[in-house]
Amino acid sequence: MVRAAARYGIGSPTCLEKSLTLWWLLERQHIPVALRIGTRMNNGVFEAHAWVERDGAVLDDQEDSYSRYAAFEGSFSALPPKTG
Repeated sequence: MVRAAARYGIGSPTCLEKSLTLWWLLERQHIPVALRIGTRMNNGVFEAHAWVERDGAVLDDQEDSYSRYAAFEGSFSALPPKTG
């Protein structure tokens, strides 16, 4: 769904937007996943990348593109409980 929306939707979503969407959709289905964010310096230019993992496996990301980034130690996991 995320890939189709990105391909046929308006604009060109970033990896963060796509990863947040996938993370949110899976968490809403009670599938435990983690949003990961990594950074790197590439020829003096700061770059960042976001992806989603489940049990250490990367979901819906270009082959090994995440491996070129140093991921933050923590991960963003689980939606906060609904209130009210």
